[in-house]
Order: sequence, then C-alpha cells, then structure tokens
Amino acid sequence: MKPKEKELLSQLYQNQNRYLTARELAEVLHISERTVRTYIRRLESEVSQNGGEILARQGNGYRLVLKRPVQFAVLAGTPGTETVHRQPDVPDSSQERRRYLMQRMLLDGEKLDLEDTAALLYVSTGTLKKEMTQLRGLLEEYSLSLETDREGASIAGEETSKRALIMDYFFRSSSFSSIQEYMDHSGYFDDIPTEQMLRLILDESRQFGIRLSDVTVQNALLHLALSVKRMQAGLKPEAAIMTPGFEESLEYQAARAIFRRLSGMIDGEFPPEEISYLALHLAGKGTWKDYSTGSQPQDLEQEAITVLRQLAEDDVMQLDGDQQLISSLLEHLRPMTVRLQRGLPQKNPLTEAIVRDEPELMKIIRKYFGAMPSLRRYDIDDDEWAYLALHVMAALERQKEKKKLQVLVVCATGYGSSQLLKSRLMKHFSDSLHIVTETGYYEMSDDILQGIDLIISSVNIGPVIFGVPFIHVSVFLSEEDVQNIQHFIDQAHAGHETDRKEKNRSRAVSRNQQEIFDCYFSEEDFRIYPGHPDRDQVMNDLVETLASYEKDSFADHLREQIKLRAQMGSVVFSDEIAVPHPAVPLSRVARLAVALIPGGMYWNEIHPAVRFVFLMSPSYVENRNLPRVTGAIVTLMDEPVLQEKILQSGTFDAFGRTFSSLIEAA
Repeated sequence: MKPKEKELLSQLYQNQNRYLTARELAEVLHISERTVRTYIRRLESEVSQNGGEILARQGNGYRLVLKRPVQFAVLAGTPGTETVHRQPDVPDSSQERRRYLMQRMLLDGEKLDLEDTAALLYVSTGTLKKEMTQLRGLLEEYSLSLETDREGASIAGEETSKRALIMDYFFRSSSFSSIQEYMDHSGYFDDIPTEQMLRLILDESRQFGIRLSDVTVQNALLHLALSVKRMQAGLKPEAAIMTPGFEESLEYQAARAIFRRLSGMIDGEFPPEEISYLALHLAGKGTWKDYSTGSQPQDLEQEAITVLRQLAEDDVMQLDGDQQLISSLLEHLRPMTVRLQRGLPQKNPLTEAIVRDEPELMKIIRKYFGAMPSLRRYDIDDDEWAYLALHVMAALERQKEKKKLQVLVVCATGYGSSQLLKSRLMKHFSDSLHIVTETGYYEMSDDILQGIDLIISSVNIGPVIFGVPFIHVSVFLSEEDVQNIQHFIDQAHAGHETDRKEKNRSRAVSRNQQEIFDCYFSEEDFRIYPGHPDRDQVMNDLVETLASYEKDSFADHLREQIKLRAQMGSVVFSDEIAVPHPAVPLSRVARLAVALIPGGMYWNEIHPAVRFVFLMSPSYVENRNLPRVTGAIVTLMDEPVLQEKILQSGTFDAFGRTFSSLIEAA
C-alpha cells in the first residue's frame, strides 16, 4: 500500500461518521481528485478482505464502514494515529522519486545500490532504472553523466558542473518552494545577494566534503542573511561556547571560508561569533556534543509535529502536512535549544519589522510553540520567536502557491527550451500559475500528469493527453498565446467547470450539443458486444472502422501510435471507461468509434471489466469542439446511473440522446 493510500485510508478511518468528497480528500492529501478516485478503487478490494467497506454515494463522496474492526486494525496499523507518528513520506510519484535520487546522488554525493534503493522506495529495480534513464537528458545539459557499475549508480563530471545543476535543480525551482524563494520575495531581504550567498554555501561545503541536505542549505542561507543584517545594524551575537576541538572541524573551516569570501563581496567584517553559529548550522543533524544535551532530536520532531497538528485542529492554519516546514523547524530548533540552555541570546535584526507587519502571527507563534515541552521552561524573547515566524511565513507562502493552477510545461527540444518557455510564463503569470515541472512530450506519464490542471506545450499535442486541458504556444510565448492562457485562467477563476456541471444537470439537449455529437459520432462507428469479448479484437474492429475514412496505411499507423500512447500512461480512466488514442493526431477528420460491452471486457489486471471504449482519433488539421466531447466523457465517468441507462438501452439513438446531454454547449 502506497504512503498516500495509507493517508487516504487514515482520513476515512478518522471520519467514519460522515462522507468525505473527493475534493476534500484531494485538498488534505495534496493530490488531484482523479488520483483520489484511483486510490479508492485500489483500496476497495483490500479493505473488503480485511473487515471493512468503502461506501460511495453520488454527490456525497466516500465513507468507511467497519464490519470487523479488529481485523481492519491489523491491516491499517492503527490508522487513527498513523498520520501523527508516520515518518516523512516515501517518494510517491515519478517526479518525487527523481528528486530523491538527485538529492542522494548529486547533493549528497552518494553511490546508490539499485536493489537497496528500489526496496526503500517500494518500486521494482526496473522502475528505478527507468527513473534513472529519465535523468540522463538533464545531466547531459550540464556535461554530466550517470555511471553504473557493480557497486551502484552515481553522477560523474566536473564539480563546477555539479554545482551549477544543484543551483538550478534544487534552488531555482518554482516560486516560494523554499526559504530562499521566500527571502527573495518577502521584502525583508531586498538588499541581500541570496543567489551569490547560496553559491558560497554550496561551494565551500562541497569543497570541504560536507554533505548538506537542501533543507540544511536553506537554513544556513537564512542564518547567513541574518548575519549580514546584524553586521549592517551593528549587532554582535553572544560568544558561543564550543566543544573542544570544534574549531578544527570541517564545518568550522567551511564557515570561516564562507565568511571570508562574503566579507570581500559586501565589503564588511564579521565577528568570529557569526562563524561559530554558522558552523553549528552546517553541523546539521546533531552529531556534535552541543546538540546532544537537552531535548533529543526525535523529541523535538514530535513536539513540532504536535504544534502543527494543534494549529490545524484549532483551525488557525493548516500546515500539519508540510514536511518541508517540519524539517526546517527541526533544523532551527536544535541550535536554538542549545542557545537557550546556555543563556546565549541571538539578536534577530528583523524582529521589529516582523512584529510590526505580522502581529497576529507572532501571537500565534508565542502561544503554540511556547507550549512545547522543550521550550516552555525558558524565558524566550521576540528575537527567537521571530526566527520561527520566518519559517512559518515561508510555509504559508508555499500554501498559497498550491492554490494556483498547477501547470506542466512540455517542449520537444530539450531542457533549455523548456526553461525559456517557463521563464516567459512566469514573467506574465507568476501570480496565477505554478509550474510543477517541465518535460519532453514522450517523457510524459501518469505520474507526471497527477494533479496537473493545465498543460502548456510548444508541441501541438492536440487533445491526445486525455482529461487534462491543453494550450499550444510558441516557445517564445506570443501575445496571442498570452491572451489564450489568460482566458483559461479567467474561466478557471470564474468557476467555469462548476457552471458546466450545473448546466449539464438539466439533461436537455440543445441543437448545438446535437450538432457537436453528430460531427464526431455515427452509427457506423458504434458497436455493441455481448458476453466478454477479447480486447484486441474490439480494438481491431474500432481501428478498422475509423480507417475506412482515411488512406490505406492509416490502420497500421494508428495501431502503432495507440501503442506508443499506452506506453506513456494508462488510457483507462475509470473502472468502466477506456479512451485509447494515438500519441499524435493522425486523422484528416477527427472521429470517435464507440464500443459498449454490458458484460464487461478484460483490459488488464487493474481494470478487468471495462464496459465502454471510446477510440478517439484527433485530426491533424482541426479539432474544434473535441475538448467538449472529451469533457462529456469525463462527466460520464462520474455518472454510474447514466452509464447503466446507456448500456441497458443498447441502441445508438439512446446513446446519442444521453451522451449529447453531457456535452458542454457553446
């Protein structure tokens, strides 16, 4: 069972007295509604075999009913407490796994044993090798290579090239994904050269062979920026009491080298106390004796999680699922508790500004974090609370980012062109769009598409990525492209999809809806199969049907492209409905062939009883109104009553009347 599936099950367990909609679950788990439905289908059988049942009620959502609670508890591992005590998520998507691999191979400089890593990620070695292959193109852009031998896989190349990729991959990602991005946009650090300072930390830590996680790097950057602020304000921190020999450590030497270079950059001298405190941040996970006194790391982590959970339960702020915030807080709380134990106050040059700008947030920080067992014994001033406030403020900005439209950028010519298109999109739409990732067309997969609201592509893929809206643009983003994207954003903000569903409830078929239906469907392209037909035979029939409108070689070409599209990701979008289609548009005139299988047809192990097949062949010339047709198929997926009505009627006319009512009228 995947970590996200366990979280979903835990949510259902904790809310047994009510139904939870797909939207509610999607918001809590930070996944798409479609992914929620996919996970529910996967869980139904296992839950049923272990003393439970997931009820689904149209319009209400999902609810867990326990028939044998003890047996179910064995399956779920006491799901009521699972989300509180669980470890940070195992990477659950292709994108997250690739970032994890880059973290360990590039940032940590490790050589990965493939079998051990695959087991850790709960995937096969074949899947892991596929993820590794996906990284090769990116590495080549920086003159790096992926090398594998009997000992494992590692990244090879010049150190300067590795640092450049680290900067781009981990620290120049989407807005507000990190402390650095927040610092660049918050207004508190406008005079601080964060980009150059980040390079200093990376250069010197790697020069001295110190492995730092991206969270540790971000916290060190924040500390370094505040050191500059203190120096500018004439503030000098208290002398840190170091463990004997600490000044000879690699961390201390790296910190000294960083401040030496920073002094030349900003033309100012830093006191030795700043070097000591930065060295403590670089020491990271608490291996030094300074960190071993007082609260243990696991205690601090649990206390921080408890604080965030209490904030969520009191409906103050919903940050309890933010693993990056938890990690950032933990990295800060360790040295903070050391300072408090030894009575070493550390001035925060931003305290006055934060107290002035965020008075309510400061009250919340004092109240909730002040209740932590590791902190409540101390008399803590606003300087320390303001440090914690900075981390919470960055997390709140990340939360705002999730409310933007989630966008996938697709380009055909590699990483460089996708970065160009991404930068132009951010110039125009940074307040409305969140670029989740960039990819090549043939590298798209179900994992990459999860949670995506919009595809913006320099490749004219038409409607062949079913179920996700698509806008074709020039890599240089013309004025017309900008207008088209803005129009989509305006519609999304106006609740266009909700309006569409409301209109469809009337089920009255307008002339416009009937015309759209007649344009893409015909009785000659409609089949009904008794019993349990063979999938390949049904697909062959539908392909030959559509081929009758085209040239002689069309059928073979269509089969090849359908196979290629299936390799990019599943074309079965519910237990009942499959929508196979080619990877690129092939038809002169767009058409759909339809097969109804009332008794169910075996598609694969995951979908053993498909009853609707819509073979879609988009046009390479024009696909006007085809998005409305695909939208109607999406609506049909959520309408089991209408599905039964179509299957029981068994005629093309009855299918046409019902399906036409689902088409969005122009």
